[in-house]
Amino acid sequence: MEQTAPMNINWLTLGLVLLVAVESVAAPLKPATWVPLPAVGSSPETGFQYGAYVMRIFAQQTPTVPQNRLEALLQGTTEGQYQAYIWPSVYVSDGAWNISGKLGGKYWPSDYYGQANQTADEGDSYADSALESSVSATRKVTDRLYLGASLLAEFHRIDALIDPSQADLLDASVAGQSGGLYTGLGISGRIDSRDNTDWSTSGQLWSSRLDLYSEALGSDVGFYLAQVSAAHFITLGADVLAVRAHGQLASAKTPFTHLPKPTGDRTLRGANGNRWIDFTALGGQLEWRKTLGPKWAGVAFFDSIQVAPSLAELQVREFHSSVGLGLRFATTPDRFNVRLDIGLVDAQELNFAITVGEAF
Repeated sequence: MEQTAPMNINWLTLGLVLLVAVESVAAPLKPATWVPLPAVGSSPETGFQYGAYVMRIFAQQTPTVPQNRLEALLQGTTEGQYQAYIWPSVYVSDGAWNISGKLGGKYWPSDYYGQANQTADEGDSYADSALESSVSATRKVTDRLYLGASLLAEFHRIDALIDPSQADLLDASVAGQSGGLYTGLGISGRIDSRDNTDWSTSGQLWSSRLDLYSEALGSDVGFYLAQVSAAHFITLGADVLAVRAHGQLASAKTPFTHLPKPTGDRTLRGANGNRWIDFTALGGQLEWRKTLGPKWAGVAFFDSIQVAPSLAELQVREFHSSVGLGLRFATTPDRFNVRLDIGLVDAQELNFAITVGEAF
């Protein structure tokens, strides 16, 4: 009887060792890799886009913690626009915290068309010379709940590129018409049950964010930006149906460079995002995803969005739309994709973009 207990302990120890060994085999650590890509595309705002994108994915330390990443972009356009950015993302405390950031700058000539959902074909030409930085800390509260906070700092200088006497942009009523220093704090939260954050085939993502720029924090002007988004991914055999609704709201003193608007690579693919800006934006997206092989996939998408002075002034028949097709190529086992999308905007303009990561 006295030897029975040690024997039981030995069998228990052996069982635990075997269990750990099996789990180690089942979940091998992912190696480090480089993802170099051309940053090319075309849009009404930029003309032809050229450049390079590089992502360094670092070796995984434990099976339950995502890999650290460092992304870099260097890009120019035939319209004389240039930008350079880096985005680091690091997991600490066994994955309980994610520290991420953005650092970079741009010289970006563009056009100001006014503040409306329907604008003239010609705008006031200007150049936005900007330095932008942010750092965020996101806490994993539960398996699905994440809460975060951010520090934000940007400097913008706006220069008119036409006769100042003819530029509506230089009207004093246009917030941010000369640029300025904008500093603030951001808070965010999300509920995330997606099976794969790079190429989602099931689950949901509910997210919200509020950025508060304050003179008490050194900002030249105080304003806020609020964003909400809900996405649902449904597996249909070998295919996926992805649906998303999203909205943005800005305060009265928000600089025109920060007002809600569509983006030509995500919310209204193929569009000139600066064409329509206002204090409120509401949109929806529908995407059919079909796997074509171990690394290839295709999509068909429909994007829709509208901007307005307020939610009450949104009109059912005033939404802009983009209909198109896309091709995906997986650069990692988790399907971090190179994305080619071709979109027809408002049944008038056809444009394409090659970028990385999904639109949603």
